[in-house]
Order: sequence, then structure tokens, then C-alpha cells
Amino acid sequence: MAEKQPLNATMFAFKKRERGGVLLGATLAYVVLAFAMFGIFAALNWQGARDYMMWITSFSQSYDPANPSSVAPPPASVMGLLPAYFLLLFFTYVLLASYEAACLRWMIRGETGGLFGLSLGADTWRVYAGYWMWFLLLIAAYIACAVIALVFMGSIFAVGSTGDANAMTSLGFAAPVLFLVILLGLLFFAVRLAPAAATSIARKKFAFFDAWTVTKGRFWALLGSFVLLWLMYVVAVIVLSVGIGVAVGMGAGGAYNPNATPEEAMDVFASPQVLAPVLVIYGLMIVAAFVWFLALFGINARAAQAALEEGKITVAS
Repeated sequence: MAEKQPLNATMFAFKKRERGGVLLGATLAYVVLAFAMFGIFAALNWQGARDYMMWITSFSQSYDPANPSSVAPPPASVMGLLPAYFLLLFFTYVLLASYEAACLRWMIRGETGGLFGLSLGADTWRVYAGYWMWFLLLIAAYIACAVIALVFMGSIFAVGSTGDANAMTSLGFAAPVLFLVILLGLLFFAVRLAPAAATSIARKKFAFFDAWTVTKGRFWALLGSFVLLWLMYVVAVIVLSVGIGVAVGMGAGGAYNPNATPEEAMDVFASPQVLAPVLVIYGLMIVAAFVWFLALFGINARAAQAALEEGKITVAS
């Protein structure tokens, strides 16, 4: 096994490579396809969505708790939204998996292909299968936490029935400690399995749990990168949110009229001098979100790449 490599993962996605613009091209292709997909969904289900809004309005106005049957059932067009929604959900996650696979494939293997990197190849389905694995692990974690909570509550009731004040006090102190232990446990497992998709891309096979090997001896380095990335994103969102407040305040303040009607006041907030800077800042928020996603992919890609270099994992034959 090769000597352990320094990770330097936080900004790995943005390191200079032989060919530029690959991640930008994949991101733009993803955005265009996502908008097209949601546009098609809206066009095909416009009547159902309209009927749904009208039904919700009618429901809120006519609902009588004493007579639940007084509310009319949703029209058939609304019921038809459910399978369409699940179909949209499927394509949404497949597209996201294609985007993540394109980014990871380029950062780990230096390979591109498909539409600006996006494709329905094996890498995409490996990442998509990983989403299902995360979903199943989330359910398992939820069940485990629910069982622990039920056992703890049962202990409280059992001790409470005995009237032992000292035991009740001990359980009261144990509750936040137990919560902290569970939280730290979930964080540990999340970090150790975080590069699961990147590991599958690196190995060219579905290797979700090989991420445990990838992150062996790397927990603190990866946790530091994730925390630093989160802090940078939170600071960016706070700064941009303050910018929205300042833009609205300055734009609306210049046109403030104490004698304006509510409709005129609303027109002020919809005016170009208010709306334009707000839309620009919202656009910057979207850009910041994509930068965050790319940096997150980069951290996981660097962990998998380092594991390949060190011989912890190998490419499947």
C-alpha cells in the first residue's frame, strides 16, 4: 500500500486541470434539462394542478370538523397528479445521479462523455442505486432511534411508577447525553459513508460500503472539510440574504408614500428598482448552491482518488 496522501479536499473540485469548463458544462446542461423536465411536467399536468389549488381553496373554506363528509372529494384530475408526481420524482433523481456521476467521473478518472458529461451509462445507475441505499439507511436509522426513544420513555414511566426521585433525576440528565450520543453516532456514520457514490465511480462497480475503507484514517480530515464547506455556504447565504434586505429597503424606501393604498404599496415591491436587484441576488444564491454541490462532490472525489492512490481500493476488472 502506498504512503498516505495529504487530502486537501475542500477545494479539490476547483483545482486547475488540463481541460477547463467540464464541470461548468455539466452544471449548465443539468440546469437546462431540469428546467425542461419541470416545464414538461407543468404543461402536461396544468389542469390537474389548477384543479388541486381550487380544491384546496374549497376545502379550507367549507371544512367542518363536526361533519368531515361535507367536503367534496378531489376531482379525478387531482388524483392523476400522484402517478405523474412519482414519475417526475424518478426522473429528477436520475438526472441528479447523472449530474453527480458526470462530475465525479471527471474529477476522479478525468473522463467525459454523453451530453456535456451527462449520460445514462453505468456510472449514473451506480450513483442512483446509492441514493436508494441512503434512503434505506435513513429508514433504518429512524427505526433505531424510535426504538431507543421508546425504550427510554418506557424506563421513565417504569421509574416514575416507583417514585424514586434520584432515579428520575438521573434519567433527566441522561436524556440530553443520549441525544448527543445518537447525534454524534449518526454524524460518524454519515462521514464514513459520505464518499459512497465517489467510491462506486472510482471502482467502476457499485461499491457503496467500500466507502468505509476509503474513509479509514480520514474521518477528521473529511469532517473538517465538510464543516468548513458548510460554514462558507452559511456565511454566503447570510451575506446574500442581508443584500436582499438592503436592496428591498433601498428600493422601496425611495418610492415610499405614507398615503399609498395597499395595492400601490405592493406595486412598489414589484417595481424594477426593487425586483431587479432581488432577482440578481437570488441568482447568486443559486450559483452559491451549485458551487457548494460541486465542492461537496469534490471532497468525496478526492477521498476516493486518494484511496486509489494508496491501494485501499482498486478498479474492478
